[in-house]
Amino acid sequence: MITVFAWAFIYAGAAACGVIAADFVCARLERHDDGPAPVQLHPAIPIVLYALLGIVLAARGGNLLQLGTIALLGVPLVGAWYSDARTGIVPDLFTLVPLSIIAFGVVLHHTWWIAISALVIFGAFALAATLSRGRGMGWGDAKLAMLTGATLGLQVSLLTLSIACFAATVVSVIRSRGTKPIAFAPYIVVSMLIAFVVSVHR
Repeated sequence: MITVFAWAFIYAGAAACGVIAADFVCARLERHDDGPAPVQLHPAIPIVLYALLGIVLAARGGNLLQLGTIALLGVPLVGAWYSDARTGIVPDLFTLVPLSIIAFGVVLHHTWWIAISALVIFGAFALAATLSRGRGMGWGDAKLAMLTGATLGLQVSLLTLSIACFAATVVSVIRSRGTKPIAFAPYIVVSMLIAFVVSVHR
């Protein structure tokens, strides 16, 4: 039980670092006029949610590598979630930095399937960003989707991102009949957290 709550504290700390980093970055960003409307996301929401994720994963018997990796991912994932909700922008800090670290690991360990998964996912979302001219799908979303492909693998990330797209579409239709853009990163991140819960076990 002590170990479980220790991981909850670590996960909460990682999420808090993501919020702090997002606050720092967002202060220097200018929202696009045609971007999603800002959402006043309380910092406690992603922090508490990520702490609960730590409890669940530790209780499910995740190993040290799994738990540690997902904890570290809390910084960029929560940062992307918080930034997109507030400004409609996913800063490169929260996508390109973790992708660079993963790319280094791919080259070092020759795990090329990770690169293939990331590139396939990015290709699909980059096409959507190109066709929508950044309105329906932004390039920050495409990079975040690429991070999803790199961390979850091709099959799981396809399912995860499909769920995120479906949820975002439903919310958009309910709110504005699909006529106004919404921040997509929160849907990707929450769907990834669900995928972590399902995939991590003893």
